[in-house]
Amino acid sequence: MAFAILGAVALAVGLLDLTRGGSVNPALPPAEVAAQDIAVVSASVYVSLRAINAALSAAQEVEIGASIGAQASFQPLKVLEPVDDTVERVADVVFAVAAGAAMVTVGLEPVAAIGLVVLGAGLIGLAGAGYAPSASVAAASLRAVRLGAALGLILPLVFAGGVWLGERATMVQWNDAVGRLNAVAGEAQVLIGTAEAEMLADAPEDSGFFSGLLGTLNDATASVQSYVAAAGVFTQQADALFTATLTIIGIFILRTLVLPILLMWSVMAVLRKSIA
Repeated sequence: MAFAILGAVALAVGLLDLTRGGSVNPALPPAEVAAQDIAVVSASVYVSLRAINAALSAAQEVEIGASIGAQASFQPLKVLEPVDDTVERVADVVFAVAAGAAMVTVGLEPVAAIGLVVLGAGLIGLAGAGYAPSASVAAASLRAVRLGAALGLILPLVFAGGVWLGERATMVQWNDAVGRLNAVAGEAQVLIGTAEAEMLADAPEDSGFFSGLLGTLNDATASVQSYVAAAGVFTQQADALFTATLTIIGIFILRTLVLPILLMWSVMAVLRKSIA
């Protein structure tokens, strides 16, 4: 009777979630909040990485554009291309993490609803097997209970628990890596932004051809110097930037994949032994 009642409740909740488009499953809110937090954090990191990528690209463009003028003797900024490529690849990985978190937010609800339907059917099958014993029905019902419980209840809770545990375990490393990343991005953006602001503020008025040409050359020289200073920042902190980006990727993988999978495996092993 208990199996029949629980099965009817699980079946009703699952069907209600599938047909109504809203969630009644109490295991879903923590998982949805965890997925949204990952999406927000990864979006912030992605913006910082893209800011660094834009600064590097701008520095390389200035080097190429000035190669025909008086600034040809400046240190070539093409050496920043490996750093630029690395930052771009890391940004792509972070974007994939953000997209995966969004997919979890959207897809977890229907998957959990289907799991509850399967769980309800399995529990009702176990209740029926209790009244009319059948080895095949009992075995199929047990498999349905395991699968339904895994999809409808355990998966959302394990995902939320894995993300929570990962955040607590890697908080220090995460703050350090994100701090270094933001520091590099902020310093380079200040250098390049200052150069652009100076060029706009010191733009020469219409005071003759030679005066205007001299002012333009002076502004271009100041701009290139600022870009070279920004390039020096990236060159000096390339190792720190590389380490920070790898740390961020590793933490993302640990939070979203490794810990939830380990927890899922552990819970399923216990569940398998408990209802075998």
